[in-house]
Amino acid sequence: MKGYLIDLGDYASVCEWSVTIYNHLASRSMPLTDDARQFWPFDALETFRLWVNQGWRRVSSDPIDKADRIPKPPVPPSEPYIRRDLAAMRPDEIDDFRARLDDIMQVGDPSPASPWQKWAYIHTNWCLHYQEAFAFWHRGYLMYLETLLGCPIPYWDWMAKDASIDGSPSAGLPQCFLDETYVHPGTGETRPNPLRYAAAKDGRSKLCAIGKMSGPDCTYVQRNPLFYTRGDDHRAERAKLFAMAEIFQQQVVDALKFPTFSVPQGSPGFPWANIPAFTPPQPDDLYPYRDQNFDGAYEQPHDNYHGWIGADMADNAYTAVDPIFICYHANIDRMLEVWIRAHPVAQYTAGVALRPFTGPVAAEINEATPDLWRYTTLGDLAQDSRHLGYDYGPPVAPQFTGRAPVAGSGARTGQTISGGSAPSASAPGPAWVIFDGVRCTHDSYTIDVFLGGAAGAAQADNPAYVGRFSRIGMGIADDKGRCIRHGVPRMLDASRAAAALGLSAGEEPGLCFRVSHLHTGHELSEDEYRDLPGFTPVFHWGDLRFAPIDRSSERPCCH
Repeated sequence: MKGYLIDLGDYASVCEWSVTIYNHLASRSMPLTDDARQFWPFDALETFRLWVNQGWRRVSSDPIDKADRIPKPPVPPSEPYIRRDLAAMRPDEIDDFRARLDDIMQVGDPSPASPWQKWAYIHTNWCLHYQEAFAFWHRGYLMYLETLLGCPIPYWDWMAKDASIDGSPSAGLPQCFLDETYVHPGTGETRPNPLRYAAAKDGRSKLCAIGKMSGPDCTYVQRNPLFYTRGDDHRAERAKLFAMAEIFQQQVVDALKFPTFSVPQGSPGFPWANIPAFTPPQPDDLYPYRDQNFDGAYEQPHDNYHGWIGADMADNAYTAVDPIFICYHANIDRMLEVWIRAHPVAQYTAGVALRPFTGPVAAEINEATPDLWRYTTLGDLAQDSRHLGYDYGPPVAPQFTGRAPVAGSGARTGQTISGGSAPSASAPGPAWVIFDGVRCTHDSYTIDVFLGGAAGAAQADNPAYVGRFSRIGMGIADDKGRCIRHGVPRMLDASRAAAALGLSAGEEPGLCFRVSHLHTGHELSEDEYRDLPGFTPVFHWGDLRFAPIDRSSERPCCH
């Protein structure tokens, strides 16, 4: 410490700097040893404080020079409330949670006056996705519900190591979401289980709204019926469904490896993409930042789990009415917290308003005020959850930590996508096809990309096929600011095709592509696609940081 003018081996120096030493020890900015995880315990700090306030006595016979040199520390703040693993909760604790949903939120009531319907409509009308604010908007959404419920939301641990194995206690949905009834702890009544029989959006499940189902069950949220099967009943189909979960778990593990959180937030509150429905496994090319940062990668498994549960959870406008949403998203937030604590100095666009939540801990809502400064901000919630007043209890089951990649298994997550697979061991290095200046279009298109100088079959067994870039059009002129205002880059990984063609790093690959109208199948000529924004790709070998990307584009979109 001599470099900081403090000599801990000198009595006079310690006395002179004692208040500063105490403050650094109390704030844990100075570890006890070379191990940065070891700090002075509270009792030792209190002994040190009393020693200073009694006049720095060397021995017990020294006179006391009492003074309030270091004030008494404030009463320690209350401990954070704990979101617990559902698997760790006793039946009576789960029944208390169900009763709160019944009594306070009136989960089974489909009327517009139902607190549950009102809360779910906040998600329908305000949720933010596919941008930096995604995880933190949903963090505020759960915190607001906890304020209404007066209790923590337990989490469903879908990251359990054996969650993809049929027959495991961790596979499928937690049993409390499958039970037909429960006994209300206050009244002793046997009631329909609100975690299963929750009123669907406006009392009409998505399956019924699109004509795939009818009858009295339309009133309630619906999920994939395989979750309700047991034993030999649909065993093969159920095992296949459950096995899919490992893909999503691997995607979470991969997302947690990124050192940066997200690309900077664009126009406050407007996403750079909109994927209204989820069909697992979601194609990689819907997530252009999945190979760049945590947030860009994390949305893909988030969407996959939504679609995996099925029916109402698989549609963004219906999803929040299914109570599995809250315990599912509590685990989404738990894994977000893993990343935050591993990256305590991460950068975020702090000032983005997370409407309609107000206050630093999203305890209230205001859907009408135009004053952005009144709203909870991304910066308010982009911090250690303990600062926000809650923490997570440990999971009961061992956690999935990743699996070894399988040769030829597809993308980084192990998915198989059109034209995509992992580079082979003999790959010449990273290779990319880059579309720069991508902005909104009126119509929808597909762009199939090939190496080798000729556009052949858009099939995975064609070694020259890189993959497909889909451009989903707005359909109407954008008058609500929903689309990207500035051109942005999108990438396709061309490493597999480059290796399959035997190309060497730096070699000209003979890039070509084919643009088709998504709905009519019409193949566009160069004259037709030349003026469309971001439709002409370039090829790049190596690190994307040195790719030919123009990040200064200011051209308006959505003509």
